[in-house]
Amino acid sequence: MTTKPRAYSYIRFSNATQAEGDSYRRQREDAERYCEQHGLELVDSKEYLFFDAGRSAYKARHLDDSGELARFLAYVEDGTVPAGSVLIVESLDRLSRENVQTKALPRFLDLLGKGIDVVTLTDNKRYSAGDDFTSLIISIVYMARAHEESATKGKRVSKAWQNKHKDAVDNAKPIGKLCPYWLKYDSDSKSYTPIPERVEVVQRIYQLAQEGYGHRAIAITLNQENIPSFSADRKNASGLWANSSIAHLLKNRSVLGEYHPHKFIDGVRTPIGEGVKNYFPQIVSEDVFYSAQQSIAARKNTQVTKTTANFNVWAGIAKCEYCRSAMHLTNAGKKRVLRCFSNIKGICPAKSVELIRSENVFKEILSKVDSLSLVQDNSAKLQRQITVLDGKIASIAGRLDDLQQQVLAFGGRIPKTLVASMTKLEDEQEAYTQQREQLKADLGRERIVSKEEFFSRLDMVSYEGRGKANGLLKTLGISVRVRRNEGRGEKAEISYMVDREGQTIFGLSDHPTHGVMFFAFESGSFKAGVVQGDISEQAEAEQKALIERIEESKATQLRLKELTKTMSYKQIAEQEGMSVREVKRALGII
Repeated sequence: MTTKPRAYSYIRFSNATQAEGDSYRRQREDAERYCEQHGLELVDSKEYLFFDAGRSAYKARHLDDSGELARFLAYVEDGTVPAGSVLIVESLDRLSRENVQTKALPRFLDLLGKGIDVVTLTDNKRYSAGDDFTSLIISIVYMARAHEESATKGKRVSKAWQNKHKDAVDNAKPIGKLCPYWLKYDSDSKSYTPIPERVEVVQRIYQLAQEGYGHRAIAITLNQENIPSFSADRKNASGLWANSSIAHLLKNRSVLGEYHPHKFIDGVRTPIGEGVKNYFPQIVSEDVFYSAQQSIAARKNTQVTKTTANFNVWAGIAKCEYCRSAMHLTNAGKKRVLRCFSNIKGICPAKSVELIRSENVFKEILSKVDSLSLVQDNSAKLQRQITVLDGKIASIAGRLDDLQQQVLAFGGRIPKTLVASMTKLEDEQEAYTQQREQLKADLGRERIVSKEEFFSRLDMVSYEGRGKANGLLKTLGISVRVRRNEGRGEKAEISYMVDREGQTIFGLSDHPTHGVMFFAFESGSFKAGVVQGDISEQAEAEQKALIERIEESKATQLRLKELTKTMSYKQIAEQEGMSVREVKRALGII
């Protein structure tokens, strides 16, 4: 039986957003049809799919080390793709729009010389090493035209957009029909007006983000409710929302009414300078915008995407006491358990913990930290203000990073406007940080006195309630080390060590006989335990003395660390009346 020649399909988009449309499917089906008609075997295993999204052939970004075409060329070089194979592309400009004489033509001829035929689907043309001179001339003319068109178009479009951006920044002049999806441009009044039904969708997306929904969960929710995506009538034939669309919307400052000019720097679309405020109609308040940013930032490493009431409250918080790996929610028969990720892989001896039992301890943890905002309006208001400030600080940090990249791109003399923008942002960041610390101090003064009342008002049933509780602990920098000791089921003792910003603040022991026992390691937690009646009079003096020793040790450690900046261990030991070994022990080195 004769073996069919093998064919490989290469698909490239200059813009990654094209991948959300119908182009990929169309190009793939065209390649399959060609192979069927010409007796070729289209290799469709995942390893041999070559697809570049958002890579310019004019700048040859598809040929850098991470490009898929570069991977195909490497396979040709090492013989993985054998001579006699066929590379299928939509047109020759998918391969290259670089300078014809120096790069595009030599690469094209090299492919043919290694026995790889090239097929273009737009005209069903097949190029081979044995072609006559006419075919070669056609390919040269085609690639030269593609390169010239890309260069001319790039210069013309760039100049036109530069002029429009300048008018927008200097005179707040509308840039035309190209505007956010939830707005439309009125050519008569030369202004932008909101599209009510789309504004509602955007506001719904921000509300869901605030409630703890991630990008994927929001997309699933909108798709299940049959709400079409904004690009459904243009480049997205399916009409479905994608994670990337949600992520883009939740970062888009146009919802605040701002316009940000952008420029491509090393192939990356980068904002230039400060945004123009009050350029578009504002559809989302600053509080909502920054609150959503902070909710996303707080859960970005948790991978929680289910839109059910079974939101894992421990996601991103629970760690294994043995190996510090994350505790994942898994099934153990009919039970739901927290299990160390390294244990799942067989490299950690930690035992699993029943979810139902652990959630009682989770509520105890909430009662010992600044969590009144979950049940009390005044505290909730303070927490919202802190969340908004966290979002603003994070946003400024991102904008400062962008500006620093622009500084590096300029190389020589840095424009004064860029320096002024950075200085202004740094001043704003410092002011917001001071405001946040003051609000945190105010919130810290509000403590839970009655656990019973707190628990009765705490929502640990709904998705939103569980998500808020989880997000609050992450915002406070809380993580919990979990360990199950000997015993099975209800007979096992489980310990929980609670850390804030890496420092242990208290511990809880879920004992089969004595119930949940509380141990404080810092004064704030100690006061909460005393007020709530979790520390007996007998234990109060002992825990207080322990905390005083711990805090004295921490103060000594901080003081010695300062001294190490200007003195040797020996000099510090002589000054403090300690041995060098005692100094190192106090510093936690030995």
